[in-house]
Amino acid sequence: MHWLQAIFQQAPEIALFLSLAGGYAIGKIHFGKFQLGGVAGSLLVAVIISQVGVQIDNGVKALLFALFIYAVGFESGPQFFRSLGRQSLREIAMAAVLAISGLATVVIMARIFGLDKGLAAGIAAGGLTQSAIIGTASSAISKLGLAADEVQRLQANVAVGYAVTYIFGSFGAIIVCVNLLPKFAAKN
Repeated sequence: MHWLQAIFQQAPEIALFLSLAGGYAIGKIHFGKFQLGGVAGSLLVAVIISQVGVQIDNGVKALLFALFIYAVGFESGPQFFRSLGRQSLREIAMAAVLAISGLATVVIMARIFGLDKGLAAGIAAGGLTQSAIIGTASSAISKLGLAADEVQRLQANVAVGYAVTYIFGSFGAIIVCVNLLPKFAAKN
């Protein structure tokens, strides 16, 4: 394992591309009717590879995260604005209730289980499937005035919390959309 850690420290981009390639390969595997997909597969592989101790420059992290958020916005932004209207008020209210209750749940559970701020933020990002929380949390953690190694640990925990809970958050969103939203919105 030390040889792999040495390779990743010299060229961390190898870990990045290995995560992407391995994740997309795993994402194509079918489990019955279910398939993880490239994003969830990449997150799982990245969590495994990160256990080796890969160090990625903060500038590279920020750039890649900005590209990810841009791609998501570019893909879904126009559809979002086209869907806004008077008829969407119920859906907006439901989204607000889900976001507030999700955040409250994470805060309460983090206090009960003694989770650090990084892990709690990552769990919120993955559980709510809100990737923007990652960048916001990482930026906020860097401004807490903590020692550099503590900041790095908390920021790494954000990514781990996100990767571990993203799949469950996706399933939760599907369950809510299929079972609860039609009852509140009075439509299928």
